[in-house]
Amino acid sequence: MRSLHFDYIIVGGGTSGLVIAHRLASETTASVLVIEAGRDAKSAPDVLVPGKYIYQLEHDKEGLWELPTEPQTQLEGRSITFLRGKQLGGSSAVNYMAMARGPADDYDEWARKTGDDRWKWQNVLPRMKAMEDFSPEPPKGYHSLADANSDNHGTGGPIKLGFGNEMTPGVTKFVEACQEVGMHICPDINSGNPVGVGLAQFNVKDGVRYYAVNAYLDEEFRARHENLRVQANTVVRRLLLQGEKVVGVVIRECGSDKDNQVFCSKDVILCAGTIASPQLLLSSGIGPKTAIDELDLQLVRNAPGVGNGMLDHSILTLEFRVKDSSVDFSRLFSDKDLLQDAERKYRKNKSGPLSVFGTSGSVAFPKIERLQQSAEFRELDQQTQAFLMHPERPSAEIWLSSGYAAYSGAVKPRQSFITFELLLQNNLSCGTVTMRNTRGAPALEINPKILDHPYDRRIAIETVRAALNISKARAYNAEIEEMVHGPRDDDDGSILDFVRKNLGQGYHGVGTCRMGPEGDQMSVVDTDFNVIGVEGVKIADLSVCPILTCNHTQINAYLIGEQCADVLIQEWQAGNVPRSGGL
Repeated sequence: MRSLHFDYIIVGGGTSGLVIAHRLASETTASVLVIEAGRDAKSAPDVLVPGKYIYQLEHDKEGLWELPTEPQTQLEGRSITFLRGKQLGGSSAVNYMAMARGPADDYDEWARKTGDDRWKWQNVLPRMKAMEDFSPEPPKGYHSLADANSDNHGTGGPIKLGFGNEMTPGVTKFVEACQEVGMHICPDINSGNPVGVGLAQFNVKDGVRYYAVNAYLDEEFRARHENLRVQANTVVRRLLLQGEKVVGVVIRECGSDKDNQVFCSKDVILCAGTIASPQLLLSSGIGPKTAIDELDLQLVRNAPGVGNGMLDHSILTLEFRVKDSSVDFSRLFSDKDLLQDAERKYRKNKSGPLSVFGTSGSVAFPKIERLQQSAEFRELDQQTQAFLMHPERPSAEIWLSSGYAAYSGAVKPRQSFITFELLLQNNLSCGTVTMRNTRGAPALEINPKILDHPYDRRIAIETVRAALNISKARAYNAEIEEMVHGPRDDDDGSILDFVRKNLGQGYHGVGTCRMGPEGDQMSVVDTDFNVIGVEGVKIADLSVCPILTCNHTQINAYLIGEQCADVLIQEWQAGNVPRSGGL
């Protein structure tokens, strides 16, 4: 490493981290170091191929963190695996490419909880528009399902967004079935009111994934900005402190057994995510006193909120064998000839199945009345009830996906499958991320406590029931041959048994370093992203989210990066005197 001194050190080259790096490097003269534990982007070209996203999650082990949880009491003692991107771009490199902002009311609630109006929908919408380059034209034949108002969208931003050039098979029947069970068409799921069924919007353009790297920090940008340094394959082990001041980090390059120190004159910005950011604080003596004592570390700051309050969505699938003869995603990857042909087409001009799967599709955001009529709902406090009943807040998210996911039975030649992917939203169960001494060494412990809250179990039951109703609509009478993965019946007991055996995490964990007012003892960062009570360190990732939003949280990560960059640039321009800090 050329220098061991920088103005800013960004820990984690994921979504938020690269936004901050881009803006600091391009809008200030500050020296910026990005430290990423995983690989650099240029070693993983398949990340850009939309149709390979599921294959990557199953086979690209080098690019993933696979983090097991504690056994989950409500899931029959199963431990589930948290997947996170282990590469430059973080989870934006491995996620499903759908961009879903969620309801406007979520951002207004974020502003209310933090006392910071910068998070209100009216204030974040211009930022959302500025970051996107939106193509409003849907594929031919689908104009009745998409009519996005230009007032809600922007052009010329770094993130390409649109409906895809060709639609995934099966969308028309799915939309018809959703309408039959009472859903209306939502012409723009990103308008601030996603309730209904419509076409999803994807951060893809002409068959290429747009994510944090090629949108914000590609090779050309890095070459133009000499004040920016990216250090991949390097783990940050802990913060360097002088009293309650952070002055740098301790790092170790992968494959080495030697630690090095890197210093900063301004701030260390933790962008390591919902799991790793609290882990780094705990490893540095910042967290609940009981946890720090357990680790035999010196307490720097008693911060009870560190690692507590984790919220997440959860995922379940219903899967069906259908009469449709279209090649589904599963058959594409199980048939060598089909895959080779698809790869040839993609190499030639970014066309074919690998540019269709992952770039287009339909999603439903239903309001489920049975939830609000349940005994579990009536047990909630009035404020939570009012939050959940907002007319623009969906009860769940139901995706139409091609192929099967959990089904492991026999598949005959030319058979096709569809999957309803259920993203359970509005979950109230709170989990933890902490560190324990195990055999004399610190060990990470993740316990999301899935379904611990009774209302979450009701959410699961009624979401499955709503999806079953869609599958029984007339539109599918001549299409679905058999449900190959689902509950044995539609009563509460059968559905809950199916849920306990199959539910997984939703890839949207938030809240382990919650943002809030300084008087709240569970707040870890203030509204300017400073870790409360510790100088020289900020956190800017999904761990700071004070609520579980009804969206795909990649948009939160981009917004957090932009908001934090604003703060950092303002501080830099104000001419804050750099700390000496023993540098």
